[in-house]
Order: sequence, then C-alpha cells, then structure tokens
Amino acid sequence: SLYQRERIKTLEKKLKKIDKAEAKDLLSLIDVLTKKSVWILGGDGWAYDIGYGGLDHVIAQRRNVNILVLDSETYSNTGGQMSKATPLGA
Repeated sequence: SLYQRERIKTLEKKLKKIDKAEAKDLLSLIDVLTKKSVWILGGDGWAYDIGYGGLDHVIAQRRNVNILVLDSETYSNTGGQMSKATPLGA
C-alpha cells in the first residue's frame, strides 16, 4: 500500500543516517519489506491447452498472483496448429 511504502522510505532515511554495521545490514534488506506483485502472462492456447497442466496448479495453490490471458481468437498451439481448444471448422 501507499502508506506502507511511505513508512519504508522514512525507515530508509533514518537508517542512512546511522553509521553502524547493523544499520547497513538492515538497509541492504529494505526492498524485502515492499510487497511485490507477480504477473503470469500468456495466450489463450497456453492457458487452455499447452500450459493448462501448470496454470490450474497455481490457481489451486491459491498463490497471490495476477493472471492475464490474451485472447488471440485462434485457440491454437504455437505456430497456429490446431489444438483441442480450436473450434470445429476453424
């Protein structure tokens, strides 16, 4: 959150003013305090067919990730070849 980031910046400023090894050690770990967002990006073929064996496991583990699936509307594997997601007659 924005409030947390402000608090971390305040802590960082205070640690930089302290001339001790412990303060320098803590300063080297300051990035760990900021929550990171993790994004998984892929196409429709990857999400449904190719990568589905891994994607469903990530979702089942209730990991804190963001998933963005791009709809290419071909519903195919790499190179455009037909897959089990390709509509009949496509």
